[in-house]
Amino acid sequence: MAFKDLHKLKKVVVVEKEFIEVPHLVVGKDIFALSIYKSLQEKYGKENVRLLSEDAILKSDLLPKGPSTIRGETNQKVVQQICPEAVSAVGSEVAMFYKDMAWKSFGGRSKPEALKFNEEFYTSSRFDVDAEKIFPELAYADEFLALVNEEAYQVRLKSIKRAGDGFFIECLNGTEFKCEKLYFGQSPYQYLQFYSNKNELSDTFIEFCESTKTPSALFVKFVFEKPITDTLETLFIPLSYTHEWGHFVGEFNTTSKDTEGPQFIEFIHFIDEDQSSEEEISKVIRLLKKNMEKIFEKFSKINAREYIVLEQEIGCLKIDNDLFNKAIESGKSSKEDTKNLFLLGINAPIVDTHCEDISFEYSKNDVDVLARALLVHSLLQKKI
Repeated sequence: MAFKDLHKLKKVVVVEKEFIEVPHLVVGKDIFALSIYKSLQEKYGKENVRLLSEDAILKSDLLPKGPSTIRGETNQKVVQQICPEAVSAVGSEVAMFYKDMAWKSFGGRSKPEALKFNEEFYTSSRFDVDAEKIFPELAYADEFLALVNEEAYQVRLKSIKRAGDGFFIECLNGTEFKCEKLYFGQSPYQYLQFYSNKNELSDTFIEFCESTKTPSALFVKFVFEKPITDTLETLFIPLSYTHEWGHFVGEFNTTSKDTEGPQFIEFIHFIDEDQSSEEEISKVIRLLKKNMEKIFEKFSKINAREYIVLEQEIGCLKIDNDLFNKAIESGKSSKEDTKNLFLLGINAPIVDTHCEDISFEYSKNDVDVLARALLVHSLLQKKI
């Protein structure tokens, strides 16, 4: 299954309370956290590394969902610099929006409905990569995840505290971890939420973490038994022509090893905090289906499986690396906030101390989502 169903809660794994002291603790469940976890095991030995995934890791947890998140010249340069052999296609199609019963290109005379949150990011052309050439584990994801899930502690995180130069992690079931180094694969904002004594943190570090908060996002995926269109552009389908409700942004794809149909489309829709109830979400999904039936004649005639998931956090497009590096340089932070803390994933900062032997032909602040996670991962691999 590519996506988790919104109406199905994940299995709660009952784990007996434990106290675990370990040099290296990885918190997270995407491919970047898992790759660092495996690299640490190879270097320091399995007995010195633990993984806290909070719940079972699925294929859909490994990479960002929805339309391609590698867009724009800077993100393309990052991927081509780090892993040029992974580049599978450089998109040239201009994104399209639906209006007046027709598809229209961004940048033309017609204007789209108002864009919400991060929607503008998806108006530039896509840039596709073969993720298996970056992370070979994805080629045998079932076997890889079976092993990782067997090793992982699938218990929910409750709080993070400092313990000297290391960390003390408490879980909801009472399990406690003490580690020397913490590799945190959730967002900096989530790290701040879990940190129990915020008075210990510098104002600069808190400011940085708070700046990475994002809206929630609804992802909807349709897998068709037969192709319904030959459209390749990124598509913007408005929820309303009279209200500023934003769009469903989606892309059709015709090849994927984790789907059983010959064509699928993945949509993203940004959700206001006060509109994330099951009733509101059901409403916008009905609007999407209604629009799909109008726009694509074959939509209602060809069977399709649908997958739905609501993510509380997504890629932040305004990460200030300079602010984080300022937090490192400030007296209080250099001693407490960031020592032995390594932030991973799509919202991680790019740390100057990781870049001493690398020259950048672009602004690090312009690196977003998947390209950012890849760059942070590449830099950290050289340090561990």
